[in-house]
Amino acid sequence: MSDFETLLYEVGDDGVALVTLNRPERRNALDYQLLHELDEVFDAVEGDDAVRIGVITGAGPAFCAGYDLTPNQDRPNYSATERWERTHWQARLVVRPWHSRVPWIAAVDGPAAAAGNVLAMSCDLVVASERAQFGEPEIRHVAHSPHVLLPWVTSNRHLREFYYTGDFIDAATAEKWDLVNRVVPTGEALNEAMAMARRIAQVPPFALQMMKRSISAVYNAQGFEKGQNDHLMLRMIESLVPDVPEREHLGKVRQEQGMRAFLEARDGPFR
Repeated sequence: MSDFETLLYEVGDDGVALVTLNRPERRNALDYQLLHELDEVFDAVEGDDAVRIGVITGAGPAFCAGYDLTPNQDRPNYSATERWERTHWQARLVVRPWHSRVPWIAAVDGPAAAAGNVLAMSCDLVVASERAQFGEPEIRHVAHSPHVLLPWVTSNRHLREFYYTGDFIDAATAEKWDLVNRVVPTGEALNEAMAMARRIAQVPPFALQMMKRSISAVYNAQGFEKGQNDHLMLRMIESLVPDVPEREHLGKVRQEQGMRAFLEARDGPFR
């Protein structure tokens, strides 16, 4: 068991590493501490030959609400160069499962939003409960996803609807769109994911890792890495464009009135 403050980490004798995002009071939103602790865990997995496969889930009723946008947080005072690098670091962190030497399974038993959805989608396999939801609503406040992964996992028509509207989809729709491997009853996502992980962990580890590398090589040959890097650059440019009225308005609401008012202002017109 881990000594982390915002997540739980353990590796079983079967070679299955279990990571539990543990900020249920914030719907497991990724603040600076959780981001750093998650990075440490991914490093630990990469450096531990005993780990054959990883499972990631969230404590409480949500998988992950994405980056923590709560106003007035204590944030590091980075220089311009550091801020550029750290912005890319956060985005690259939530897709580390995709680049990991071992497969990862996301056990989603509640909403996976924004960067939380990217974290789930970057896993090799996804088990969702009937109450799971998936969405990337950032476009509504003039921001974009940390990574655009859906072109690699679902159809052009589905992904455009998903990204253009910012709407959430339920688990049944996610399964129809091939975003999840299976849907299970509420409360059973982690049990099903762990059973799947233990089955896969019986495969010789070197063969499993080489199979993952081979699959990733095919995606990279199709332009995956270049596409993600281009998206990161466009995302950064977007954030630097001044005087976007909708973004300025919603940012002011968030800072002055708090998250509840911000979410109401952002999502209210879509109800």
